[in-house]
Amino acid sequence: MKVMQPTASAWRTRRLVTLVTVLVLANASQAAAQTAAEPALKAAFLYNFAKFAEWPALPSGAPIVVCVVGDDGIAAALGETVRGQNISGHTLAVSLPQDSATWRVCHLLFIADAETRRSAGGLGAIKTLPVLTVSDGKGFSQTAGIIELYVEGDRMRFAINVDAAERSGLRLSSRLLGLAKVVRNGHLQ
Repeated sequence: MKVMQPTASAWRTRRLVTLVTVLVLANASQAAAQTAAEPALKAAFLYNFAKFAEWPALPSGAPIVVCVVGDDGIAAALGETVRGQNISGHTLAVSLPQDSATWRVCHLLFIADAETRRSAGGLGAIKTLPVLTVSDGKGFSQTAGIIELYVEGDRMRFAINVDAAERSGLRLSSRLLGLAKVVRNGHLQ
């Protein structure tokens, strides 16, 4: 029995197909990793915002309630991020409120970009309450919210509306403000 050996052309074709397959799989896994990494990155930002904020009259030992509206991926990543953590003796509890009427119990409220327009009325109702509002919606810090997450180049950044923070009665660390783009009177400074 005679065994046929692949020709040089056949070997090149096989290697090319293998290389293309590896590149496609690598790009697919990189895209999946970037998609999975974004909620984790936003969760880390939310956790750090909580670390550099002070809520008036937060009872000793009471949990800091972090609410997430419109993004279950961020809520899940945040649950992982805060598991076993505490801030100045306060544990962190992650909640997914279904109704804006329950936002009053939140200490930090993240509203996903897709939900910002629908949430305008609910945000108006809590703007003078000590709720640190955060969103990745474009223009959030210049309209109704306190902190806006955005991407600049390839980095996650944030802007803080200091007027909205003062109106809510929250105190934000000067270190946090030093890292942010500051918004006053609805305009970036």
